[in-house]
Amino acid sequence: MSLAGKVEDIAEMVMFLCSDKAGFITGENICIDGGMTRLMIYHGEHGWTYEDKENN
Repeated sequence: MSLAGKVEDIAEMVMFLCSDKAGFITGENICIDGGMTRLMIYHGEHGWTYEDKENN
């Protein structure tokens, strides 16, 4: 099984949210998925493909 991200990707956000720099952040959904929710597809994995309809 290949993963799109690393454990460290999540840990970095957790550490930021625990820091004083994030003191003004409240009630947010933070998606840490390398762009998968914005339809960034890894070609060839699990049969997924991407068709750029604007440039075809």
